[in-house]
Amino acid sequence: MQETPDWAAGEGTPLSAYALQPDEAQPYDPAQLPRTHRVGAEESLYDIATRYQVPLRALIDQNNLEPPFALSEGRVLQLPPPRFHTVARGENFEDVARAYNVDMRSLALLNRMEAPYSVRQGDRIVLPAMARAAPEVIEPAPTPVASPPRTNANARFAMPMRGAVVGRFGPMQGGGRLEGIEIGGREGDAVAAAADGEVVYAGDDLPAYGTLVLVRHADNYVTAYGFNRRALVREGQSVRAGQQIAELGARADGRARLLFQVRRGAEVIDPAPLLGIGD
Repeated sequence: MQETPDWAAGEGTPLSAYALQPDEAQPYDPAQLPRTHRVGAEESLYDIATRYQVPLRALIDQNNLEPPFALSEGRVLQLPPPRFHTVARGENFEDVARAYNVDMRSLALLNRMEAPYSVRQGDRIVLPAMARAAPEVIEPAPTPVASPPRTNANARFAMPMRGAVVGRFGPMQGGGRLEGIEIGGREGDAVAAAADGEVVYAGDDLPAYGTLVLVRHADNYVTAYGFNRRALVREGQSVRAGQQIAELGARADGRARLLFQVRRGAEVIDPAPLLGIGD
C-alpha cells in the first residue's frame, strides 16, 4: 500500500468512484454546491465533472453542450443541483448506502459524518451525483486476461491492446492534434487496463469517443480508452493491470482503432514514453 492514499489504492478497502479522501474533501457544503463554475486555462469537461463529483452527461445536459465539447477559458458553466435521499422510518445509514450502491464510508465522507453514522427519520443525505440505484442482479466481474507485454521493463504502463501503433501524439496531417496514441486492431479485440486502478467512468455520453472508459491510477494519473463497442466494467470497480475492461469497436469510417490517452491532473501527456515506446 502506498504511503499517500488515493482513489486507486484507497485506505485499506478501495473506495468507490464516488469516494473522496479526507485531504480531498470538498471545501464547500455538499448540500450547497456552487451553482456555477468558471472554466480555467486548459480545463476539460472531465476535469470539472471530477472536481464537483457530477456525471459528464449531467454537466453536458445542464449546459446544452455539443460535441466536441471544447471549453473556452472564462466560460461560466451551470452545475447540476445536488441530489438527496430522505431517511425513511426504520432506515439506517447502511441501508441508504446499499440502496444506491455506494460505499458507506464514501457516503459518510461526502456528508462529513463520523462513525457510528447515526441518522434519524427525515434526515436528508446528500448523494453522489453519479450514484445509481443498486441493480437487482449484479453481473460477475469479467475474467482477467493475460497482461499485454510491456514494450520495455521501465515502462510505467502496459500496452492496453495488442496491435500496431498507427497514430502518434501531436499534430496530425490535415490539421488537428492527436492527444494520445491510436492502436490498430479488429472489432471485438480485448482492451485491457494499462495499470492497477479504479474505473471512474464507463459509458457513451461523449459520442466523439464512442464507448469510453476512464481509469484512475496512483500518482494522479488517469488513462482513457476510447472507441470501444462495449465496456465490461462499471464505475467504482477496481481493476488490475491486464484485466479486460472493454471490447474494441469500429469507427464511422469502419476502422477499428483504440484511442489511448494519459492525463496527470489537468495535463495531457504523450503515452508513448510511459509505455516504453521509442521514437
